[in-house]
Amino acid sequence: MPAIRPFLRAAALAALLPCAAQAETVVLHAERATAGADPDTSARTVDIELKPESRKALADFTRERVGKRIQLRSGGVLLSSATLMGPLESDSFRITAGVHGFEGKSAEEIAQRIMQTGGLTVDDENAAQ
Repeated sequence: MPAIRPFLRAAALAALLPCAAQAETVVLHAERATAGADPDTSARTVDIELKPESRKALADFTRERVGKRIQLRSGGVLLSSATLMGPLESDSFRITAGVHGFEGKSAEEIAQRIMQTGGLTVDDENAAQ
């Protein structure tokens, strides 16, 4: 019985602690992903148009996280990490590469990957990957 006591204490303590918010990951399906360049800055971009069911999923996910940081990934590659200023309720959006591209990948590679896999994921910034 002594080996069970620490477990029971830990279980009782866990029951008393407030529930931590679970990190959530939402899978988004792209209708189209196109590589391009920003006409003002020449930065490489990927324009993404979502399928209808993903538009709603993204809007619902981001509506609950205004003011918080989220991450957008494709095939494990981090595409963007940003603080939400408002919910994303559009059917399309643009992501812009950083100084080193998208974790070393080109906009063309990212657009192609999105179309091959058909999707992206969006999650809370501190979600384990």
